[in-house]
This record gives sequence, C-alpha cells and structure tokens, in this order.
Amino acid sequence: MIEKNLPNAIRPLLKRAGLDAREIEIYLTILSLKIAPASRIAKEARQERSNTYLILHSLQEKGLISEVERGKVRHFVAEDPNRLLVYIEEKEKEMQQIHTLLGDALPVLRSITKSITDQPRVTLSKGFDAMKQSYREILSQEFVGAFNLEKVYEAFGKTIAESLFGKAAELKGREFVINNKAGKEYVKKQNSPHLESRLLPKDISFNSDILVFRDTVVFFAYDDEKTVVRIENQNIADLLTSWFEMLWLTTK
Repeated sequence: MIEKNLPNAIRPLLKRAGLDAREIEIYLTILSLKIAPASRIAKEARQERSNTYLILHSLQEKGLISEVERGKVRHFVAEDPNRLLVYIEEKEKEMQQIHTLLGDALPVLRSITKSITDQPRVTLSKGFDAMKQSYREILSQEFVGAFNLEKVYEAFGKTIAESLFGKAAELKGREFVINNKAGKEYVKKQNSPHLESRLLPKDISFNSDILVFRDTVVFFAYDDEKTVVRIENQNIADLLTSWFEMLWLTTK
C-alpha cells in the first residue's frame, strides 16, 4: 500500500516526467511493496489485472522496474529512483534528436502549407442577410470595386443602401459606379475624404457588384437568391486589382 504521507507534489512531478496516471500508481505501489507479483500490485494499485501487465511492460521499457522470478511466479521490483533521472536524460536526448530532424524537415512542411494556401478558398452564400452582412464587412475596410447602385437600391431599399454606401458609412477606397440615374446622383453627392468614385463609360453595364479587399474577391449577384461568391486567394485578388488599376488610369 502506498504510504499515506507521500508528498502531494510527487504525482504531478512524475506526470511531468512523462508517466501517465496509471503508470504513476503502479510505480508508487511497487516502490511501496518492494517486490510483488502482478496480482498483488494490481490489487494494491486498484487497477484491472489485464491493464496492469501492460503498464508493467511500459515501466520496464522505461527502465524503472525489473522482473525477477520467485519459484515459478514472476515478481516485479522497482529500480533505484535514480533511474527516473536517467529516463529523463534519455528523453531529453531523444527530443533533441527530434528537434534536429524537424528542423531539417521544416522546408518540406512549409512547402506543404504553401501548396494548401495557394489553392483558392471559395465560399457561396445566399439571401438578403448574407449579402448585407458581406457588404458591411467589406465596406468597413479599404477596398476597390464596381457597383450598380440601381440594383443595390432594389435589393436593399434606399434606407439600408444609404446606411451602407452613404456619407455616414465613412467608406475608404476607390470605386466605379454604373452610369445610370442612381449612379450619377450617388457620385454627384459623394464627398467622403477617403473615397474616390467614378462613373463607368455609358456602354459598360452589369447587374452584379464586385469588391476586392486584402486577398479576397467578392461577387454580389442580384438574382432571385441574392448570391454572394467569395474567393480568398492573393493571386486572384492581385489580378483583379491590376485590372481595376488599368481601368482607373483610362477614366476620369
């Protein structure tokens, strides 16, 4: 039986040394019994006998106990507790080897991560709330984009549309607007210090919006389902930003 006056810090210390809860109980039991067969160790440690043999084998591999025969019965005895220090030193050496091997493997691991992150992440959402939430997220950041304000007003109503695009929204970025009645009025009134707005040529028209921010491109389709397609990929975002810049340079 394990001594009642065993310091409380012993079990946590053994756990930090690498022993699990069952190994700790079996190990302390063997220390207390000096030498005993597996049946008695299991009983004193309150462990199932089948599990006890597995734990004893694990402790033997760690070099903390050894096996002796008395008559025809196997008994187990604890090695000097100094073996705990040897076990920890061996673990430290093993961890150092793993550290070195992992250091050599880092370029391979990074190449795996890069191949994953290079793949575009595409998500699709539908509905009025999803579209409104996406606009609020994007328009709170610096962006470039192109809008059809007539479609925005039809989808959201004037009150919500103005809360998204109006002066109070404090938008930051640059935007093209379809050259229709709603677009003209919007650009004429637009006086935000951090937002530049330009009308597209009259022969350019579309029924969707597109916004680019950071590494993300978002398309807003004003169909019956109000579909939002989001693509997260730096290369695609850079490409569309470059197209935007070229068009920006050719318009005033």
